[in-house]
Amino acid sequence: MRGVTHLHPELQTVAKIFLDSCRKAGLAVKITETFRTKEEQEVLYAKGRTTSGNIVTNCRYPKSPHCWGVAFDICRDEKGHEYDDDDGLFAKAGAIGKQLGLTWGGDFKSFVDKPHFELSKYMPNKSVNTLQAKYGTPDKFKACWPAVGGAIQPQPAPSTAT
Repeated sequence: MRGVTHLHPELQTVAKIFLDSCRKAGLAVKITETFRTKEEQEVLYAKGRTTSGNIVTNCRYPKSPHCWGVAFDICRDEKGHEYDDDDGLFAKAGAIGKQLGLTWGGDFKSFVDKPHFELSKYMPNKSVNTLQAKYGTPDKFKACWPAVGGAIQPQPAPSTAT
């Protein structure tokens, strides 16, 4: 799924600030992937294993933070050049995400994933194990989410001045 509205309400707020901060920094990016169903995650996991294509994830359902609504992916908003990174766009976007408290997949050691961002507070040790132990399933976690517009307050956009 691609809509930001499928993300945890806190991440919805942060994602909007992230996109605005990227725009202000001159980075034309868009969110391409948000929440993933079991079927979507299993199709992605099969790529490069039992179906054609490159491996794009090492996570089966429900081990991806996308399945829990606490992660999103981005790309360059330029048709035909979505993942070109000659100018360091992903690292620049990664720095903005980190200033907002997100974990950036470009910092991952074993499976570098520059388009990926996670809501760090729900991902101790960069793992969904805590969520799975506490809630069991992504559906049970989603049932506990506060309503959008509740007590979550947006944080100011980070300064892009260097």
